[in-house]
Amino acid sequence: MSWPHLQPRRPHGGVRVLGWACLAATRLALADPALEEPRSCDAANPQQAKSLAEVLYGRGEFQRAAECYQAAGDASRAQQAFLRAVGPNSEATARAFKEQQDAAKALLSKVQQAFRTNH
Repeated sequence: MSWPHLQPRRPHGGVRVLGWACLAATRLALADPALEEPRSCDAANPQQAKSLAEVLYGRGEFQRAAECYQAAGDASRAQQAFLRAVGPNSEATARAFKEQQDAAKALLSKVQQAFRTNH
C-alpha cells in the first residue's frame, strides 16, 4: 500500500534555480580580476633595464619598475619599487572584491525575489 503523504517529495524547479544561482555566485566571487598587460622588463641588457626602470618609476608603474631594477641587478631599488606597488595593488584588489560582493548580493536578491513570485 502506498501512502501519498509519506512518499519523498521531488524538489521543485526553484531549488534547482537556487542551486545554479549559488554556483554562479561562487564562480563570481572566486573569479580572478581581469588580466593586465604582461609584467616584464623588456630590456636587452642591465643598463637598458635600469634606464627603463627609472622611466617606469617616474610614471608610477612601480611593479614593472621593480622588475626592471631586479633585471639590472639593483636589489635595493627593486625592493623599494615593489613596496610602492603594494599600496595601489591592494586598494585595487579591495575595490574589485567589493564589486564582486555587490554583484553576488544583487544576484541573491534576484533569486529571492524569483522565489517570492513563484510561491
